[in-house]
Amino acid sequence: MPTMSRADGAGAALLRWAAQRAASTSPALVDLSLESARVELSGRVLVNWWAKNAGLLDAEWGIGPGSRVAVQAPAHWRVLPLVLAALSLGAQVGPAELEDADVLITTDPSSPEAERSAEVLAVTTAALAVDFGAPLPAGAIDHAAEVRAQPDRLLAQPGQADAAGWEHDGAPLALGDLLAAGEDGEGETLEVPAEAGLLAALTAVLRSGANGSVVLAPEGGLSEKLRTQERVTRTVA
Repeated sequence: MPTMSRADGAGAALLRWAAQRAASTSPALVDLSLESARVELSGRVLVNWWAKNAGLLDAEWGIGPGSRVAVQAPAHWRVLPLVLAALSLGAQVGPAELEDADVLITTDPSSPEAERSAEVLAVTTAALAVDFGAPLPAGAIDHAAEVRAQPDRLLAQPGQADAAGWEHDGAPLALGDLLAAGEDGEGETLEVPAEAGLLAALTAVLRSGANGSVVLAPEGGLSEKLRTQERVTRTVA
């Protein structure tokens, strides 16, 4: 998992880990959660999407320290780089009910929460879609249509990222808490069933280290055949 030295903080640890992952072409994230198609992101591709999402969040909403980003979405290969982007920019991230959110990231732009939100980023879960694939409410931003135009370089700074956190059950988790969450999974292939949720998937990605990987599974988890094929070493509850 990303580690902190006495000389730096959580933000530096997160971005150092991003640089390590970006140098790797081995699988970092495999999504089998919602689609019949298998989507695999290498470390390099994961960080590329992370960088593009950071560019989008900055360009559209000026997300940074003090910003609040609500997420109404499952653990998905399009969503996790968005969460990493928000954290690396220094935002507080939380559920759809997060008060005073600057933007709601949602896979359901017609939900009551989206209708109440002034700023909405609509994310498709279709495997290879280049747009949301359906009409969006007025003012909603189509994530798939906009993110590809963003720069490939991750522009976040350690001092920014130090301010990041996750609001979970009314108890905020600082970025350092997220980096230290759970058992060390360095080099393992961790399976995360859909029912475990987005936070479990995020912490699994973080603790898989520079060489491990995470497999996002549907409700109930993978079959034994798929666990063998994906070389899963442990399932995250």
